[in-house]
Amino acid sequence: MVVLLWASAIAAISIASTLWARMALRGVSVEVAFEPSRAFVGEDVTLRVRIANEKRLPLPIVRLLVRYPFGLLPDADPDPTALRGHRRRLSIAGRTEVELRLPVVVTTRGEYWLEGVDVVVSDPFDLAPVRHEATTDRPLLVMPEPRVGIPLRIARRLPFGSPAPAAQLFEDREHFAGVRDYEPGDPMHHVHWRLSAHAGKLQTKRYEPTRSAEVLFALDVANGEPFWHAVDPDTAEESIGWTSYLARQAIHAGWRTGLVANTHLRRGRGPLRVRTSDSAGNEAALFAALARMPNQPTSDLGPVLREVGRRLVRRTTVIVVSPRPGPALSHEMEVLRRRGCDVIHLSPLEAFRRAAS
Repeated sequence: MVVLLWASAIAAISIASTLWARMALRGVSVEVAFEPSRAFVGEDVTLRVRIANEKRLPLPIVRLLVRYPFGLLPDADPDPTALRGHRRRLSIAGRTEVELRLPVVVTTRGEYWLEGVDVVVSDPFDLAPVRHEATTDRPLLVMPEPRVGIPLRIARRLPFGSPAPAAQLFEDREHFAGVRDYEPGDPMHHVHWRLSAHAGKLQTKRYEPTRSAEVLFALDVANGEPFWHAVDPDTAEESIGWTSYLARQAIHAGWRTGLVANTHLRRGRGPLRVRTSDSAGNEAALFAALARMPNQPTSDLGPVLREVGRRLVRRTTVIVVSPRPGPALSHEMEVLRRRGCDVIHLSPLEAFRRAAS
């Protein structure tokens, strides 16, 4: 008799566990996201975990395990033997949701993807746990915070800094608006040669007017020329920090922003380049490049700027962030000025020395 009772109890538990395993995750959704998804070193970042239970059946036991990658910490001064992440245990009633906000401490620049967020749902007796792994759609991009703030005298030189730029119309080369007769001073690459041959005189292309101009950041991670004689990772990180800060200002001001640097993301792909645009995808690519780029130069910035400068238009503002520009880079900056570009040179090293003195 006792054996039959035990057998019946085991069978009932087995059936209940099977039914629980089928029903536990039904109607359960987990959302994980960093807030904000882009930040500077030292800023407050939060990992938001939202668990929603849309069915009537409650979730008596929910265990949450979040594991952070190297570079992210759960506390500013964690125990060396502690988990690099968070553990939480809770219960969720039927047709309710719970939102957790877990602190994230960023220590170094980089692009961070979560190693995994494990959500284990179990019955009241914790006999049949069911595991679900959630992931994030977007990584956390961390840029370095400049050690020395950008001086006000430098900020006033920037077209998107302080004071605010005056309203000015430019030509948007992505929206063709027709042709007109050539006038002295028009750039030759704006001449429509096919229509000029048909009309018997030079015709210049016209474009739709726009109030958003272009700004190209030329980032020099070397500390002079040639690049292999002056490699300083600390100075390079400061230059990257300045560029990240200024790029965010330019984007918020509505400028079409691009980037070129004398380093690479992948070997054999040439210098790092992000085309000038104002689209959301280009903004994400720009900040991803600033977060992931190495702080070691692979070439001099002068030849890189020479190649990119051939396709720049007059309304482009080139901001060269270089600690100590060499003769080749200084020459290319002067060439761009003669072509009609507004070239501004910023030196974090010089600003750091003035602040120290």
